[in-house]
Parts: sequence; C-alpha cells; structure tokens
Amino acid sequence: MHRTLLLLLLALVASFALGQDSIVLMNGQVLKGKVLGQSTLEIRYLDSDRKGRTRERAEPTEGVFSVTDSLGRERIWYFHDTVFGNTLTVDEMRRFIKGEQDARSGYKPLGPVWGGFLVGAGTTMAANLEMNAFFLPPLYGATMILPRVFVTKGSITDITMEGDEQYAYGYARVGRSKRVVRSLLSTFAGVVVGLVVRQYIINPNLEGY
Repeated sequence: MHRTLLLLLLALVASFALGQDSIVLMNGQVLKGKVLGQSTLEIRYLDSDRKGRTRERAEPTEGVFSVTDSLGRERIWYFHDTVFGNTLTVDEMRRFIKGEQDARSGYKPLGPVWGGFLVGAGTTMAANLEMNAFFLPPLYGATMILPRVFVTKGSITDITMEGDEQYAYGYARVGRSKRVVRSLLSTFAGVVVGLVVRQYIINPNLEGY
C-alpha cells in the first residue's frame, strides 16, 4: 500500500516537472510552471521553488506575450493595436523579445564597466575626493544611456536575427539598462577603492600629512 502511494506521488511529481508550461513576458523573461488558468486579466500558474514547494502565482496578462503549454501549443496574448500603444505586429514583437532575451543572457558591457571603475578610483584619488566622490557613480551611469549598444560577440542565439531591426531594438533596450546598472555599480566600487587607497596609502606618504 505504502509502495503504491509512493509510486503515485513520484508519478505526480514527474508529470509536473515534465509538463511545465512557458509564459513569455513582454520584457523577454520566461516563466516556467503549470498554468492553471488564462484570462484577459491574468495568467495563473503553479511555481516550484528550489525546495520543491509549489505555490500559486499570477501574472497580469497585459505584460504577457504568449503562453505555450507542455505540448508546444502557443496562445498569443499580445495583439497589434496602435490605439493601445502596440505599434509592432505579432511577428515584429516576437523578434523584439528575442533581442531582449539574447541581451539579458549574453550582453557583456565590459568596456563601460571597467571604464566606470577606473573613473571612480582614478578621479577619487587624483582629486582627493572624500564623501562627495559618490556623485561620480550616477554621473557616469547617466553617460551610459546615450551611446549605441553593440552586440556582444556570440550572444546571438539565432543567426537569422542578425541585422533585423526589431531584434536590434529589443537587444538595445535590455542592453542599455544592463550597461547603466553595471556601470553604476562598477563606478561605486571604484570610488570605494579610491577612498581606501587615498586614505591609507597616498595621504600618509604625502609630505606634511
């Protein structure tokens, strides 16, 4: 009897794991779980945490592009309607989201990040800045909004997307925000390092300190 219940429980767990549905959000994120219901207001689904515990969640439908069940059947919730601000067609939005996904997983703004660290550390040490050095991170981060986003080599998962306009827009949207945030953090780290070096290495060795 106990063995039968155990086998039944294992079968249920396996069916849940293998039968996961995919919810593609407009920002490119993909949620995995068992969809319980779909409506024009929200998508309800079961989510499983790292400990295997399941809980019911809901995602507003306005932020969902499509829902694909475990059999591969897709239901698209996004619709093309300029009145609602949906200026892209379904196919264009699909390519746009693909760009967002590739940027989220593969875009690496190494140049701006290292530049931020050097600006933070170098300026803080050279100008002998103290607490006012913390104006540097938001200032440098703001300068990272305008420059063009260049695709990181090897981050395009579908070669047919190369040169596609909507894909590039999606990639740039996520890439730009990613660049700003990481540049902000690296500049902050540079400021901290600059303050430490100035306070404990440079200043004690200056004549008359």
